[in-house]
Amino acid sequence: MNFFRKVWLIGKYLGPGWVAYRLGYALQVRIGVLKRRMPLKSWNEINAVAHLPDWLRAPDFPAAGKGWGNRCIAEADGVALGEFVLFSHHQKQLGCPPDWHKNTFTGQSAPRHVHWSALGDFDFGDIKAIWEPSRFGWAFTLVRAYARTRESRLVELFWKLFEDWCAQNPPNEGVNWKCGQEATFRLMAVTFAIGQFGRLPSATEARMKLWSKFVTATGLRINANLRYALSQSNNHGISECVGLVTAGLLTEEPAADGWCASGLMHLRDQLDKLVYPDGGFSQHSLVYHRVLLHDLFWLIRVLRLAGREVPDWLAEKAKLALAFLDQLVDVETGGAPLFGANDGANILPLDECAYDDFRGVVQAGFALLAKQRAYPPGPWDETAFWLAGAEPAGLPLRPTDSAQRRHAEVSGYFQWRSGPARLFLICPTQFRHRPGQADMLHADIWWNGRPVAHDAGTYSYNVSGVLDGAFNLAAAHNVPMLAGREPLQKATRFLYLPWPRGRAGWFEGEKCFRAEHDAYGDRAHLERSIAAPKAGVFDILDKIRLTQPGRVRLHWLLTDADWRLDEAARTVTAKLDGGNYTISWASPIPASAASLVRAREGSARGWWSRHYLAVEPTVSLELLFDVDQKLEVTTRFAPGGV
Repeated sequence: MNFFRKVWLIGKYLGPGWVAYRLGYALQVRIGVLKRRMPLKSWNEINAVAHLPDWLRAPDFPAAGKGWGNRCIAEADGVALGEFVLFSHHQKQLGCPPDWHKNTFTGQSAPRHVHWSALGDFDFGDIKAIWEPSRFGWAFTLVRAYARTRESRLVELFWKLFEDWCAQNPPNEGVNWKCGQEATFRLMAVTFAIGQFGRLPSATEARMKLWSKFVTATGLRINANLRYALSQSNNHGISECVGLVTAGLLTEEPAADGWCASGLMHLRDQLDKLVYPDGGFSQHSLVYHRVLLHDLFWLIRVLRLAGREVPDWLAEKAKLALAFLDQLVDVETGGAPLFGANDGANILPLDECAYDDFRGVVQAGFALLAKQRAYPPGPWDETAFWLAGAEPAGLPLRPTDSAQRRHAEVSGYFQWRSGPARLFLICPTQFRHRPGQADMLHADIWWNGRPVAHDAGTYSYNVSGVLDGAFNLAAAHNVPMLAGREPLQKATRFLYLPWPRGRAGWFEGEKCFRAEHDAYGDRAHLERSIAAPKAGVFDILDKIRLTQPGRVRLHWLLTDADWRLDEAARTVTAKLDGGNYTISWASPIPASAASLVRAREGSARGWWSRHYLAVEPTVSLELLFDVDQKLEVTTRFAPGGV
């Protein structure tokens, strides 16, 4: 993209004020303003006395917890041996304590004894791989294991790791202080642990004084650079506001009341802007939507524990965002369409459910906000117990939501349930915030609570080779497109320009749903229509008009099964849930090529990323059409047959 056009578009979509601030911020980094504002310090230079608020104490683990599972005990035993679970998936031998500055996926290490502002985001491989152990997800594991076993060795293990982290990461020194959101997540984890361990004999005065210094240093770090987080218009600003309030509630720092007031003031503004009227979130990502809810649920919980009033605006935005997620989660499996960026975030890992099982956060939300439960008893109850302080089994079951079709018009998400099948479609009509991926018109199709066709995920924000940004592209999504020509252009690593516009809504007496976008400008017009001719069956009609002859590509990323392609019959079939499932296509113009690929080596095709920094085989169906002016192709997803 032409440099001057890029600058003009950035100003158009993000605003001249944003551009001016970011240029000024870059200058501050270069000339050392941030180093002077947030200087390197030793822990001895942080003024704090040992302080444990009376309200910060863990509830007694209930008898019902026996049915929630005990995997956390084995994971805690692994931590003692130096084995850590990263991104809810990878089991890595890091040592105990680990090297907190090492990227275990690449072997690279970030330098120590330097100010965090002197370190680049992309200098050590994927920086998230370094940050992940310092999010202290292991602290939740140790607390949950201790609640079940009452073994003092788990308490000592927490203190060993916490003290070592502090020794290796003095305030503002090194890569682990680089992000205020990461500091917030770490504060939440340590606070959760202190609630369980802070009144035990092992919590010596020296240890509690270190904990108080840690809280104060975290609050100082967040407060000093909060404006940068707010400028991102995403989860960073929300998380850091939550972190600032949390630190303010926990410290006796003179600025504590100011931190609470500032955090709540900015959080309200962030929620007004970033949580849409239909409950969607500016990140355009289901995983980041869970981060949003975890942030808000955490804050509501600590405000209540501290005897502070929960503002109505906070509770209402949390309810709105919860309702949005609730409608997407399958009751039987906990699965949901993993649209948008998937960076492996699960910042409050408080139950035994799989990473992509969202029942824990939904159950917690209903318990916390409505004193109800969303689901029958199960391991997902544990998150609700820790966050709501209640055993969900004793709460009334919320009324069943019988709505079969939903269109979140502002966020641009559509869902249609038809018998045991459902279809999920993405098409914002206007982006209020930057697109996260080139996924306009992407569709997920699910059968019996599991995906038949699904999103490719993310894999990594900073990787070389064929997987570099591959899963963000339209080519990786279930969309029609111009073959070899992406509809969106990347201006920076996380910014597409220009932002497309779309149209979406019902037609034919609400028998069909139709969506379209203008990302190709005057080169092509793409329109996708959805119909459900009978229960469990979806017909997807794609109409493409070209201004000059070209090749059109239609792609479906299918669940990893033994799919069989029959080009003559224009079908692919597989055994799913013990029965045949058929995908067929029909068009006046025959496909010039049809291919089915699984796990192609040296390519991103036939792969997907359920977990961050991990890929799994899956199946890619690609149809190519040579088109003069118009193409209409109907794809049917049907159990049993066509």
